[in-house]
Amino acid sequence: MKIYLAYEKIDAKNLELIPTHGTKKYFRLSPDGKKVDSKRYLIFDREKSDEKLLEEPDLVKKLKDEDVDVDPNTTGRYIKSTSRIAVKDNYDPVYNFKSFDVIIRPDGKKQERPHERSTGNVHGTLPVRITEELFEPKDLLVNYVFRKSYFITHYDGASYKFLFDIAKKLFLSGKFALVEAYNSDTKKKEPLVLYDGGRKFPRAFLEGRVKDDSYCLILHISDQEIKLPKKKKTR
Repeated sequence: MKIYLAYEKIDAKNLELIPTHGTKKYFRLSPDGKKVDSKRYLIFDREKSDEKLLEEPDLVKKLKDEDVDVDPNTTGRYIKSTSRIAVKDNYDPVYNFKSFDVIIRPDGKKQERPHERSTGNVHGTLPVRITEELFEPKDLLVNYVFRKSYFITHYDGASYKFLFDIAKKLFLSGKFALVEAYNSDTKKKEPLVLYDGGRKFPRAFLEGRVKDDSYCLILHISDQEIKLPKKKKTR
């Protein structure tokens, strides 16, 4: 994943965003110590779902006359690829629907709002800008829920110096810098979105670490602010 980053009067394109915690690799072994692979097979047919079977006027007779649990024509068939579709309660496909986001408020109540498809803005025509506004790490820890973190890495000597200088300045200050994204059309600030259709992150902060000639620049992103519900007054 790429990011276009700017600080003061310098900017750099095609910087790399790498998750700080990669996917763990693992494998499975059979009882005799041999490696095993996973495959996808068809084990469900909507015509044999519990809802369909309970609609039968004489379920006992149907179970006696037909083996509904094992259908040699479908069950056990190897599937090369699958697609996710939306369905109704009776498993009929739905081709036109609206999506809603569910928001949990500080008091625990849920609120629904229409889902808006987002557009990635970290590698567009306008750079993601590092501001001069700095924050104490402990203050961020108690005020925000951080969902993800990414390393920002260089690709040549010039981008190395650019990122190293930023990391060094933040490291010496002992603080995190606020990072802001912008809409390429309106030029206004907007939540940071890593890719098209991705989640919106209203807050993003940059952490810097250095040791000798090495640097570590970490982008922390948050989509939720920690707010305690107001206490009810007691008499």
